[in-house]
This record gives sequence, structure tokens and C-alpha cells, in this order.
Amino acid sequence: MRDDFAVSVITSDRDLGGKQSYASVATDTWHPFDHGIRVRYCKPGISRIKQIRAILNDSTDATVYLNSMFSRSFTLLPLWLLSQNRNRNRVILTPRGMLKPSALKLKTWKKLPFIRLMQRWQFLRQVSFHATDESERDDIIRVFGKNSRVSVVPNCTPKPQTLKKPVSKKSGTLKVISVARIHPIKNTLFLIDALADARQSIILDLYGPIEDTAYWKVCQRRIRSLPKNVQVTHRGELASCDVRPHIERYHLFGLATHGENFGHAIYEALSTGTPVLISDQTPWRDLKEQRAGWDLPLNDVHVFTQALENIAQCGQVDYDEWSAGAHALAKHFCGSQDTPHLYKGLFANAA
Repeated sequence: MRDDFAVSVITSDRDLGGKQSYASVATDTWHPFDHGIRVRYCKPGISRIKQIRAILNDSTDATVYLNSMFSRSFTLLPLWLLSQNRNRNRVILTPRGMLKPSALKLKTWKKLPFIRLMQRWQFLRQVSFHATDESERDDIIRVFGKNSRVSVVPNCTPKPQTLKKPVSKKSGTLKVISVARIHPIKNTLFLIDALADARQSIILDLYGPIEDTAYWKVCQRRIRSLPKNVQVTHRGELASCDVRPHIERYHLFGLATHGENFGHAIYEALSTGTPVLISDQTPWRDLKEQRAGWDLPLNDVHVFTQALENIAQCGQVDYDEWSAGAHALAKHFCGSQDTPHLYKGLFANAA
């Protein structure tokens, strides 16, 4: 949509949980990106507050798109500043799956008071919500009421590339990748537990920031108790441009998440022809019928174990069918969406 809108992106100068700014960018200044798009990486603290206030004051005719639900700097602060601003910018708030019942069960003590406050906030009645599917629309209405203004627009996705030759696969072995934050909402521990009774030779590599160190320590203790035929390693973080090349090296993508409103890494895996093993708490459903993977309930870890065993036992011919099914699903999803048109409508209807 870069030919239709001038876009200014205001974001943090570091990754989630990071203590240092990105070494490759200058902070607190605008960076031209492409075709009227610019990006600003803000340091935390008073400086960030002042910058966001100044930017909003200078953007009286802009639509403000808030890409989170509970971010103090990039949702709560802008909402409060906008509520004091007589200019009455158009405001769109997208929860990004954070209103799912499963997500709200985590740190309820912290989230519930904020939600109660927002439910009583008159200003929020002027805000439009962006849901990425009907399920998220239902979540928004459940929390903020039936009079909430909600537009359902799916996530933008890059077109899958031509399917490459699937990775070499021998029966009895399996290489699994998981790309996600190490955090209870992503349910990393559950995926590790699913390996406890595995009989095949399985490698699980975890990529992503360790957001919850106490949770990761529990994961590490569980990893040490796994059988010798199973190896689990945390490989650090990946830049977004490196996600696809890394996924292509593995047989399976795993994510036992408690809730995703879309799951970009899931789509990345499918688009590479990598089958996925995920929970039933995402929009990606009926995967087994499409030979693209498994979407399973979280009430029994053994069903995950059985899925891991099944795909591990596949030889090359069987695995190639699953790979082709995964790629076909991503291709069909991308071809069925007219996201630029829908996003133009989202911003036009926010007025």
C-alpha cells in the first residue's frame, strides 16, 4: 500500500527484553525506508514519551494504528495521549490474539485491571478494532461489548516461492524447529514434554528470545531429563530475514501455543513446504486432512508425541507428500486473499 499511504513506523530500538539498542541503526531519528515510508527507533524512558507525544501532536490528520494490546509505550501511552488530544485522530487498535481466553489466563492479575479500566473508558468507544479473523472479532466483542467497531481483515502474507526439493528424510529420524519467544503463552515446555516418551531419534531446535527466564529454567530441567535419543537445544534469536532459510533445513515446525491470532512463523513454515505440528488454538485448522501437519488439543501431551512419532517414521516418499500438502495450503491461503484492498477499506472506515 506504499503508493496509497505515507507511513511512519514508531517502534523500539531493541528486541523484546534486550538491554542494548540495535548496533546497526541510529536511534531517535527518522530513517527513510521506501516510497514515503519512514521508521523511527526510540530509546526507552522520558525521551520516548516526549517523542511519541510530539509525533502525535504533529500528525493531526493521521490514522494511528496500534499494533498490540498491552504495550505500555506503543499502546497505552498513545491511547492516553490521543484521549487528551482535541485533534481526534482516527485510531485503530489490533489485539494480536491477546484477548483470547487462553492468553488472558496468563498474568491475569496484571491484565484484568487494565481491561476493566478500558471497558469503562469513554474514549475507547471512538476506537476501531482490527481483528484478523472471525474468532478474534468474537474475542473483542466478548471483552468490549457488541457495540465495538470491528473490522475483520486477514494478515498480509508474502507469496510462497516455488517449492524446493524437500529436505532429505530417513525413517526413524526427525529434525524439528520451533520459532517463538520462550514464554508460557508459547507453551515451550509442553512441546518439550511431548518428547519425553519418543522412541525415534528426534532433534528439536528452539529459536527465539528468552522472555521469561524462570520459565526457561523449568524447561532446561525438563530437557535434562529427556531420553538420549532426543536432543533439545536453544539456538538463540533469528532475524526475520533468516527465518525461512532456517526452517527449510528441518522436517517439521512445532508450536504448542496457547493462542495465536494468525501465526506468521506457522505460515512461513507452510510456505517452505515444511509440515507443522501446532495446537488447535490458531486459525490453522484441519491440517491432517490437507496433509499439511497436525493441529491438536492441549489436554493430552501424548497426542503430540504420537504425531512426532508418525512423522519421524516417514521415509522420503511419504514425507514428500506432507511437504507438498504444506506448500499447497500456504499457496491457497495467499491466493484467496485480497489484503491490499481490505486494508485500504480498514483505514478508510476508521474515520
